Amino acid sequence: MARVSPTISDVDLFAFEDDGSAFSTDEAADARPSILVCPPHPRRLYVMARVMSGSGAVSVGVQSVPVKAADAVARAVGARGRSGDESGRLESWPGLEAKVRAHRAAIGARWEDVRRVAMPVGSRAASRIGANLDGGRCVDVLVSPSDEVASLEVVAEDETGRVVARARERGQDRSLLLCSAVSIELSIAIRSRGTQGLVAVVVGRSQPGAEAEISGATPIERVTEGRDLAEARAAHGRALAGRGYGAPRVSTGAARLGSRTTLPIELPAGCARIDVLAGKPLADVLAELWSDGHALLGRARGGARATLFTCGRGGPARVDVESMAQPGPFAVEVRKEPEAPPALVAHPLAAGRLLGRINAADAADAAAAAGAQAVALDAARLKILPLPIPANTCAEVIAALDADGTGVDLRLVDTSTGESSLARARHVVSDSRCAGPSPVPASIELRLADGKGEALVLIRTSPRSR
Repeated sequence: MARVSPTISDVDLFAFEDDGSAFSTDEAADARPSILVCPPHPRRLYVMARVMSGSGAVSVGVQSVPVKAADAVARAVGARGRSGDESGRLESWPGLEAKVRAHRAAIGARWEDVRRVAMPVGSRAASRIGANLDGGRCVDVLVSPSDEVASLEVVAEDETGRVVARARERGQDRSLLLCSAVSIELSIAIRSRGTQGLVAVVVGRSQPGAEAEISGATPIERVTEGRDLAEARAAHGRALAGRGYGAPRVSTGAARLGSRTTLPIELPAGCARIDVLAGKPLADVLAELWSDGHALLGRARGGARATLFTCGRGGPARVDVESMAQPGPFAVEVRKEPEAPPALVAHPLAAGRLLGRINAADAADAAAAAGAQAVALDAARLKILPLPIPANTCAEVIAALDADGTGVDLRLVDTSTGESSLARARHVVSDSRCAGPSPVPASIELRLADGKGEALVLIRTSPRSR
């Protein structure tokens, strides 16, 4: 709880975990913020109060609450922060919270707030807000104007002032979805076309490797740095050094706009990693991997690099490469994975999607997916799997579809309380759940949106940060 002197009319309250991620917040427009933290929760939280209006003294207090009395206490003090609660932002900008939730549900993947701010805009000069884009992550920017602002121009600029992306229109709102394999500092420039007024800017950050979970209908702007092809290959070789790969088989070509360049390759038996490396001025490449029987084995898109994975018996295949922005040279490097788990070899397309997801998140290889199991899914039936979570442990569940079926729902349920979370994606979906000092009995519920098919399901556990 934060309580203030009479000279302060609005104060917000935030609780953060050790890694800096927001655990719960109360950003309602009042002077008596309260948050309620219930199990499972970290052993340690950092609490911060921020004065939004006025000046004076602020005190922060903590009081233990019996679990049985949690609901009554929350109602009595107006506490926020429990699962499914509003943060209070809806009160300070009517309709914003619901708009953000609907926007991110349409995008897919999991997002955490980085920044929410209201700022004035005009037509004479752009208003700017910083946004750091970490390598392997995506940043979502939603700009919502007040009623007096008729039209907006929103662009993302790099450190040199170069425009790297322009926001897309969503009615009166503007949105940007930016992904990058390297860390880049960006500036979001917002200018009104005519009238002056206020805009709400909401910046969200994805989980590492979440690009694979973003809806295929959502356009992604890929931010990258241009390098000569030789320099790009050398840097990539250094990044993979010490990970058990042998010398790659290399092919080169030139990617063009509006057409595909096809290169034949030879896949090794087992699992393989295929990197399509772009040389400047080439940026934003689309790569597809096809078997000699004309079956799709993988599809990837990236700025300076598109990485594909596949598993199987090996043999002749081909890579189709297309430039989505500027033409230029590229190289295809094929490396054999040190290990080839049987479940992945039996499901090449699902294996490629699963390996692409975990590699983008933490540079993991096929050995990290050895525990994946094949599961039959159906749009008309729920597939339920047990998920016991040991004390002080987090469990991440990743499901990757094979060739048949589209759209996958993943629901993680705490079977002792009934509390659950829901994630949806087109081909690859993930979610995680953590246990506090006591183990958590949980279950995994999977269902296809349409049709029947198989998926590879991987469960990864890690110690919970304290």
